[in-house]
Amino acid sequence: MATKNFHTVSDEHGGVNVGTKFKMIKDHQQVQGVLSEGVEVILDNIVHYPTRYRLKDDKARIWTVPIHSVTPIS
Repeated sequence: MATKNFHTVSDEHGGVNVGTKFKMIKDHQQVQGVLSEGVEVILDNIVHYPTRYRLKDDKARIWTVPIHSVTPIS
């Protein structure tokens, strides 16, 4: 497996791939607003330092969220 560079984004990490659907398990606040618990989002890409997911909501807004704030939807 190739080493992931901390300063780049990627489309896979730890078996999670771009396009994976997630559900928020707690509220997440950013300048653009609040991504509420229970909202479903789709993985856009992965930031490696610190590891965070960039997720897209149903309005095509991008959110940078810690990986412990979501759970995958099967």
